[in-house]
Amino acid sequence: MVGALGTGATGLAAALLSRNTARHQVKAESMRALRDSRRATYLAFAETHERYLDLLSTTLLPLGRVERFPDQREEWIEKAHKRWNQALKYRQNEVQKIRVVLALDATRPVADAALEVAERFILLSSATGRAIEALKGQALDGGPITPPLSGYVELLTGYGLDPEAPDLGVLQDRAQDAYKAFLRTAADAVGENGLLPSG
Repeated sequence: MVGALGTGATGLAAALLSRNTARHQVKAESMRALRDSRRATYLAFAETHERYLDLLSTTLLPLGRVERFPDQREEWIEKAHKRWNQALKYRQNEVQKIRVVLALDATRPVADAALEVAERFILLSSATGRAIEALKGQALDGGPITPPLSGYVELLTGYGLDPEAPDLGVLQDRAQDAYKAFLRTAADAVGENGLLPSG
């Protein structure tokens, strides 16, 4: 009888241990799947915004040439406007989609970092658009230039920039800084630095 009880107790202990181990394995697998899903989302957000920043940056190149090459002024303004439109279309399509996906999948620190990226990028885009309008002497849609929205003015003022003619280079640098901060936050959230740029 003692042997039967010992065998029964051993069997019960083995069953409980096995069940506990299986529970831990399921939990670990679920955590790994969640981490992999978030890593993929964060990476997609990073790649999409890197492309968007590149598009905005190429808009600034012809703007910088307007004053240096006054005889080609109109040509450079039109190139800037065309590139700005490309960046805007990319934002309306690709960037908006990944922001929705990220909002569903992100941890609070990553969501906050992504919001900062969105704010800085939109501010750079808006300021670039207004600079093109000022050079053209009309709104980008061909109508009269409208006053800036109060939120736009408040953001620029809060960053210590002139709302009438903000330094686009400074805004570009701040957008880049927000992007790098997002990468660091996302890498910390997934537990490794696999999202950080190699350079």
